[in-house]
Amino acid sequence: MAKDKFPYSFKVTAASVVNKDQTVVVAPDEAGLKAIAEAFDLEAARGLKAEFTLKPYRKAGLRVVGPVTATIAQVCVVSLEPFESSLKLDVDRTFEAHSGKPGKIRDLNEDGEIEVDLESLDPPDVIVDGVLDLGAVICEELALSLDPFPRKPGVAFEGGVADADDEVAEKKPSPFAALQALKDGKET
Repeated sequence: MAKDKFPYSFKVTAASVVNKDQTVVVAPDEAGLKAIAEAFDLEAARGLKAEFTLKPYRKAGLRVVGPVTATIAQVCVVSLEPFESSLKLDVDRTFEAHSGKPGKIRDLNEDGEIEVDLESLDPPDVIVDGVLDLGAVICEELALSLDPFPRKPGVAFEGGVADADDEVAEKKPSPFAALQALKDGKET
């Protein structure tokens, strides 16, 4: 999925949040839910709702805080049965109107490398043309939270890797058994 191409969009003007917090509830309609489900290989997405509080951040930025809840239906990679699960994601992200001087990449050291401090907060994302797409925020958070190999609760993969000839696989000694035999042979 391209960075600027999300299956759902809900845009707000950053300038509308000036000196006080603003609450925004985002709930995609049926077409939006269907587009999100298709984009993320879900059987279905239902009850998707975000209750964001938009807070002023620095001079022209925004902080987006609040929960995203949904019920999603996926297909189990083990049993191939569809199953539903509930999601509750806590969003806390910051956005700035610009990311530094035009044409300059942020956070490069003198060697031209990006330095990452694992103890610091993530740098703010960018508000493009004064507009923040809360639909894109929801889609990004959802994409990051989905298990790429979903399993229905209680289902486990049994049997391990199947060989072409299961009887030969059963008779093959464990490499650890061979090591134990060498050890036992040296001690006697």
